[in-house]
Amino acid sequence: MWADEFANFLATKFNTAKRFGLEGCDAFIPGMKSCIDALADHGADKVIIGMPHRGRLNVLANVVHKPLETIFAEMQGVAPEVDSKKNWSFNSGDVKYHLGTSYTR
Repeated sequence: MWADEFANFLATKFNTAKRFGLEGCDAFIPGMKSCIDALADHGADKVIIGMPHRGRLNVLANVVHKPLETIFAEMQGVAPEVDSKKNWSFNSGDVKYHLGTSYTR
């Protein structure tokens, strides 16, 4: 439900921003969360996710818990230039979800 509502919100709030919704990939979000939980339960130290555009914002928000405030700021082009804690740089390109994130579970 969270993934679907998040996709609907983004489509409404940022209707002119380039983004790729979750259409057709709804089960991917809980599936990805379950996989990461299982990996962590079995001792995995690190998970690196490389994925196509479809659903990427949803993965950032609902799987790796990138703060929504950060995602929304990036969509509006007002994120800070460098976040020394996260070691990522803000870029004003047309696809804000390329910025990624890191998360410790």
